[in-house]
Amino acid sequence: MVLRNITPDVHTYSILIDGLCKEGKIKDAKNVLAVMTKRGVKPDVQSYSIMINGFCKSKMVDEALNLFEEMRRKNLVPNTVTYSTLIDGLSKSKRISCALELLVKMHERGPPANVVTYNSLLDGMFNIKQVDKALMLFKQMKENGIDPDICTYSVLIDGLCKGGRLVVAKEIFQDLSVKGYPPNVRTYTIMINGLCREGLFEEALALLSEMEHNGCLPNAVTFETVIRALFEKDENDMAEKLLREMVARGLLKRH
Repeated sequence: MVLRNITPDVHTYSILIDGLCKEGKIKDAKNVLAVMTKRGVKPDVQSYSIMINGFCKSKMVDEALNLFEEMRRKNLVPNTVTYSTLIDGLSKSKRISCALELLVKMHERGPPANVVTYNSLLDGMFNIKQVDKALMLFKQMKENGIDPDICTYSVLIDGLCKGGRLVVAKEIFQDLSVKGYPPNVRTYTIMINGLCREGLFEEALALLSEMEHNGCLPNAVTFETVIRALFEKDENDMAEKLLREMVARGLLKRH
């Protein structure tokens, strides 16, 4: 492009930065951002959001925060994607208080938070065992007019199971289809895992049959979840039976 005197614009640079970030070449992506600025092409909100996402995915959250502040200094208004990306990075790094501060800023300044923003925060809260705070946030989310999606419910059920609230998790799971949220393979696998953790294998196996009956085919992860739990509890015959079924379905290659 450059040899043919075609000047790259902000969109071209953004695509290049995005590709490098996806390949984990963060240093190269940073260099492209620097070259872009040097050549007088001003990064826009999308360019910054892509770079912030790249930093977060590489666990370089402080660099992401610095870039976020740089954006604001340049009077670029972060959008929902920018905020949500940063909140996700902070949540995954267990920096929940910082992520919550950003959520407050979103409510104060705009842009609006969406279901993706809340899903990231809920997941982060459950990961640090703040079960009650996560449930309060879930309530707040609905009060703010944001409808949960199946991903929200999967995060909620997983967090409750791991937080020792299996009964509540089961209640939420059983209400899903009634509320118009048919569970997907991930949701079923999470619930099956929760039951297996408590040694409730009959219920787990019943749910495995039910998911197929409802037209949701279990995948390798679903089977592995049950098989691993069965082996741990010395239920070897049942584990081997499921293992053979996995092979028969082509979910496990014979070596």
